[in-house]
Amino acid sequence: MTIKSLTITLILCSTVSACSVMNEQECQTANWSALGYVDGSQGASANQFNERSSACSEYKVHANFNQYQASYQQGLITYCTESHGFFVGSNGNSYLGVCPQSTSALFLRGYHQGQQLFTLKNKVTQAEQALQNEQYDSEYQQQRLNRLKNSIIYDKLTARERQQKLEKIEEINQQPNLIKKQKAQLNRLKKELAELELVQRN
Repeated sequence: MTIKSLTITLILCSTVSACSVMNEQECQTANWSALGYVDGSQGASANQFNERSSACSEYKVHANFNQYQASYQQGLITYCTESHGFFVGSNGNSYLGVCPQSTSALFLRGYHQGQQLFTLKNKVTQAEQALQNEQYDSEYQQQRLNRLKNSIIYDKLTARERQQKLEKIEEINQQPNLIKKQKAQLNRLKKELAELELVQRN
């Protein structure tokens, strides 16, 4: 199994851990050096070898730790960079603390910047959804408002019933103010996102 084929396999998995349990054929044909490099370059936990070894031991296949570990360290060199840290953080992925002390500071700087971008993008998405929901609800409330107004004009109501309907009308009339506030919040978040993206590009 080559490094290229292993990389494709891992990309098809939702997480690195989802591919950690190997079947019999994978164990029989395993290239432990290639596996180590791919796991390291994907930022997999140092315990990944133990999981692979345990799975292959069920098929009487001995895992080669020395080959795996040497290539795992080489893979970490690819993974533990500032730019890759940014990539990991901006995609909302977890960091398992695998980078050695000599490169962890740079990786974490990029990772935290990426996390900021990921968090802000999520806030923008949530604000857009909230505004959209409020706008949909506003259409329904407008119909409700018309029914309330007609009821006050044409229905025989007690003083209490009339007051309750007037209070509901007042509540509905406040909705445009809420939509206005949500639009302002969304614009503010979009501005923050654009500024952050500009800073991180420079």
